[in-house]
Amino acid sequence: MPTLLIVEDEDKLRKLLIRGLKDRPQWEVKSAETAEKALEILGGERSDLVLTDVRMPGMSGLDLMEALRKQEHPPVCVVMTAYASISTAVEALRMGAVDYLIKPFPNEELLHVLDRIEKEMRLSSENEELKQRLAVYEGPSGLIGSSEPMERLRKSIAKVAPAASTVLILGESGTGKELIARAIHTASPRKDLPLVRVNCGAIPENLLESELFGHVKGAFTGATERRVGRFELAGDGTIFLDEMGDMPLALQVKLLRVLQEREYESVGSSHTSKTGARVIAATNRDLEAATKEGTFREDLYYRLNVVTLQAPPLRDHIEDFEELAEHFVNRIANREGIPAKNLSPDFVAHLVRWRWTGNVRELENVIESALVMGEGDRIEVEDLPNYLRDSRSDNLGDLASPEQVVANQESGEIDLAAATLDDVERHLILQALERSGGNQSKAARQLGVTRRTLGYRREKYGI
Repeated sequence: MPTLLIVEDEDKLRKLLIRGLKDRPQWEVKSAETAEKALEILGGERSDLVLTDVRMPGMSGLDLMEALRKQEHPPVCVVMTAYASISTAVEALRMGAVDYLIKPFPNEELLHVLDRIEKEMRLSSENEELKQRLAVYEGPSGLIGSSEPMERLRKSIAKVAPAASTVLILGESGTGKELIARAIHTASPRKDLPLVRVNCGAIPENLLESELFGHVKGAFTGATERRVGRFELAGDGTIFLDEMGDMPLALQVKLLRVLQEREYESVGSSHTSKTGARVIAATNRDLEAATKEGTFREDLYYRLNVVTLQAPPLRDHIEDFEELAEHFVNRIANREGIPAKNLSPDFVAHLVRWRWTGNVRELENVIESALVMGEGDRIEVEDLPNYLRDSRSDNLGDLASPEQVVANQESGEIDLAAATLDDVERHLILQALERSGGNQSKAARQLGVTRRTLGYRREKYGI
């Protein structure tokens, strides 16, 4: 509900204006008899619109506008003036007022102005929300890939970003949980405020509380000065608690209080501090199983699990492999100041079979090694580390041979004795497309290739 502050020194007119706005219940109306009183009100709370008289005892309406312009989020201003001071109204417009009303004015004129401003505010709000949602797709979120799992993830981020709800990101190591948290923050109204990251698994248990909430001087041996905690650093921004599942039970109780009451105490202090930070947590652990084992508090789990996002493992969107690999090639080449290289088809075909237990982080490390160590102008299978070059590795996915796949068909639609390699490959592609109902992403996964590679092969065979 938008708020309107009426600033008018004449009691009768002020009350008349308030009474005339009963037909607009969508506005929350407040009033002040002086500009000084208005500033006092606006010092403690925000108003969307200020309707102010120009001539008042003490501070004038123009002086009030000048003071409001210095605020971080100044309200919209409309001035009221008499016929004799029309030049003053023009000056108010130059100072940023969106409109003026000449006294005496009918109530319908005021309502018309309010309706127009409310519509403009609504459009501005919708436009800002749209920009926040588009930031997930166009901004520097680092979320690479156009597969169905990645598109679903982007849509989920766009929905949750404008809210203040706590978010829990689940996923295996290396799936980009921090990138998802950053994308949420970038697309949120807090994007210009701090995003503070805490790795709960990398900080010793006896230091984690101080890291989160800070400590006062003398709180413990070695505390020679006050330390500002991460929640204080975050302010009204976002705090990202990575590896949340590794947080000790004693500290889980204090985090639960932060989520419930939005308050905490620094180590060694009796002063209660408030926080407006949005909490995004992430873990690769099964928190539901951890609650049953007694290693994670059930009440904290439900407090964190307001909105849950799943970071897909690389094997579930392998059709993004080439796009991810090329992204890492260009990024690493720019960072190291070396020429970028193309990926050979054999290199791509070999690596899409890898199970990628380390997910995208493992892929980035492999690409960096191959780019730095390779000698040609393309990245080849020979440039891979030894464990990846070995086609007998247990971590390579099983790909059925063309003969095995064809033999499993109910009818012998192709004569292997007379078939060429192109015949067999074309047949396999047709079978995969049939099994997947024409879904190219699913067909590519079945064949162990990227969607782009499948597209090349379909074009080659006219499928």
